[in-house]
Amino acid sequence: MSAPKTQRKRLGHDERRLQIIETTLLCLARDGADGTSLRSVCREAGVAPSLVKHFFTGWHDLLTAAYQMLTERFMAQLAPVLTADFPTARARMDAVILRYLSTDWIGKDTIGANIALWQLARSVVDLKPHFSRFLRDRTRLLQRALGALVAETGASINIVELTACFILMLDGIWLEQSTNPGNIRPRRATQMCWFWLDAALHTHVATPPACRPAAAQARAVPPGAAPRRRPARGTTEAN
Repeated sequence: MSAPKTQRKRLGHDERRLQIIETTLLCLARDGADGTSLRSVCREAGVAPSLVKHFFTGWHDLLTAAYQMLTERFMAQLAPVLTADFPTARARMDAVILRYLSTDWIGKDTIGANIALWQLARSVVDLKPHFSRFLRDRTRLLQRALGALVAETGASINIVELTACFILMLDGIWLEQSTNPGNIRPRRATQMCWFWLDAALHTHVATPPACRPAAAQARAVPPGAAPRRRPARGTTEAN
């Protein structure tokens, strides 16, 4: 007597759509941009290409949905750190760095899919606006955390430029950790971030008058006062 056949579970609309997107990311990470196509995704997912049209307008729309899923998952992990309670702005920034470079975002699957999507963006122009949106979303969140840190340290610095430069540094570390695991350990990555931030903020912290050297205070001219002239050689300054 033959064993009864097990029926495959029929997925709902949202579940099937999610399955197709997840399979697309899997194929992109494993096979790269050149080795991934709509047919290969359907073959991996066990669905007919015609079924995909019920969820996406085409291949480009599916790729866009895959990138959106990647970025939305990242933002869903990062955003709660900005609303959680922390004793200091520095403690919050430390948590932001740890979450930005967390193992959930670093790994061969994530970086593989991202690299494939970056490569495909040369021909799939629909991806480029989503790249820009993801950068804006990250900038908005990091700017809030860095703004609080700047206020806490008393630095006077262009927060827009500080955020832009810091994102470049974070992305560089993320890329290196993802493509060359072990080159930068998590603790070392955090130390590098703080080394850069502390140097940038310390350079732009205004020195209070009480902390200036005595010679510098003596040379300071009160507002509205005329600068003192040095006495001519051979003469003495009148009392």
